[in-house]
Amino acid sequence: MQRNALSLFTGPEVERIARQTKFCQRSPRAIAALPFALCCALASVVEGKRGFASVWRLLAIGAGIEVARSAVTQRFDDDSARFMEALFALAISRLQQPSCPEMLSKLERFRQVLADDSTVLQLSPLLGKLFPATRTNSVEAAGKVHVRADLLQRRVLDVVVTGERESDVAVGRTQPVAAGTLRIRDLGYNDYDDFARTVNAQGHFLSRLKAGAAPKIVKVRHGLRNAAALVRNGVRWNDALEIEAVKSRTTMDFDAEFATKRHGRVVFRVVGVLHEDTSTYHFYVTSLAPEDFSPEEIRVLYSLRWAIELLMKLLKSSCHLDHVDTSNPGALRTHIYASLLASVILSGIIAAAAAARGIPLAALSPLVVGIAAPMIALPLAWLWLGRRMTPEDMADCLLGMIAVGCRDQNPNRTEDKWGMLAAR
Repeated sequence: MQRNALSLFTGPEVERIARQTKFCQRSPRAIAALPFALCCALASVVEGKRGFASVWRLLAIGAGIEVARSAVTQRFDDDSARFMEALFALAISRLQQPSCPEMLSKLERFRQVLADDSTVLQLSPLLGKLFPATRTNSVEAAGKVHVRADLLQRRVLDVVVTGERESDVAVGRTQPVAAGTLRIRDLGYNDYDDFARTVNAQGHFLSRLKAGAAPKIVKVRHGLRNAAALVRNGVRWNDALEIEAVKSRTTMDFDAEFATKRHGRVVFRVVGVLHEDTSTYHFYVTSLAPEDFSPEEIRVLYSLRWAIELLMKLLKSSCHLDHVDTSNPGALRTHIYASLLASVILSGIIAAAAAARGIPLAALSPLVVGIAAPMIALPLAWLWLGRRMTPEDMADCLLGMIAVGCRDQNPNRTEDKWGMLAAR
């Protein structure tokens, strides 16, 4: 535990980053950099209703720092956002890469298996000019967090914060492509130009094929009737009248030509796998060679995307990424990176627990750890900050966890419901 989860960053390193980002420019300070960062991150898992008060309470109970609430509020600005972002990047780089028993031998050829996803954040109406909402008239301000994750190691690697207007495709185009990586994309990131860019950079991609896609069939391996005629006549995939599946097979495999704006016409492999429950085909487009991956293996490989879905659910449900209510842009970014840092800390704890007990990493559920996070947040803060705990301290810590982590998230409703019964 001490060598893994608690070594993502040390006090001196945090102080150095705090000075580099101008979060701390004077010494001594009532609120040191390490307790501030740690309590910001852990407060995101302790209380569902995010805000300055949750950090203030955790500083008092976990770090023993009792200051005015306004002193905590004043620490949230553009400098704290840069500080938390830099600390998040450091923690990501420090996460150990445990062995991955579920990694098939075929995946060892890839440097990484990556996926992207995004989530929309409803923001304070006062941020409407900076982050205008575009989906509904009832919401005045909204932002978007774009997340990149390593699917095999089940961890967040990078984030981009934009306005809601920014599309997933536009952000995906800005992501660097490293040779030897595999990018698994969902339909929101479907961009044939970006696929061609990936191939040109000696990377690989796998994505679902859009229902309305109309590429021209240029080569059929199996699964389609009258294959020679389809190729000779230049039949397009959406021409259902001329395309018929071979009924004796449950998979299709062919090459198709796609039109792009920047790379002209490009040829990608398309596979289809029959879904037994619905008797319909699921289609995928990829650069992976047929001699390396069969259609059924392509389907299984695409299912690895569930890992980023779980990570996004962890960020939203347990790290409360989408429960930020502030009109200060710097404070907003600070809270966002606090949630992201919390997810990294939880990943470190999961890896440490698996290693300590000699069990596979996949045996531990990030979502269940997220559910338990409010009850381990304070002991974790005490261990990380090196506070010694007597039995009396432990009892006080337990009471503090209940007082902080079990607060009524809708006190006004409770007051309305029971207040009238109070003695006058």
